[in-house]
Amino acid sequence: MRLIAILMASFVLNGCAFFKERYAQKPDVSLQEVHFQDPQFLSATLVFVLLVKNPNKIDLNVSEITYEIQLDGQSFAKAKIDKKITIAAESSNKVAIPLRVEYLKVFHGMKEILSGKDLSYLIVGEAKVSGFSVPFKEEGRVSLKDFEK
Repeated sequence: MRLIAILMASFVLNGCAFFKERYAQKPDVSLQEVHFQDPQFLSATLVFVLLVKNPNKIDLNVSEITYEIQLDGQSFAKAKIDKKITIAAESSNKVAIPLRVEYLKVFHGMKEILSGKDLSYLIVGEAKVSGFSVPFKEEGRVSLKDFEK
């Protein structure tokens, strides 16, 4: 009886590992670029282009993304996107995340960048993916050199 229990536990654990390996891996998200769109006198849309890699054997269907962006530790924007996005199985896709910003809110950060200093950024949020909530976090530093590309 003990042998049967050990064999059953082994099958269950192997089955869970098999399922996780093929269908439940966390996607890899990295910031590819940041650019401006629709500039106006007092505001513009800042577009964050993320590369999302789906290592799973099934498509990922994103139905909602909520996020917050901080510059030098200070929050200047929060947003929610209800756009449907599909990342095909075992592939990657660039996803553009637009954010309308007012120049006065990011003046301090731009002043730092234009003076040649690096500026830390943090993007945190959550995506509703195929019925599950998947948190994400991307942080780093940006400088004037990054905008010259």
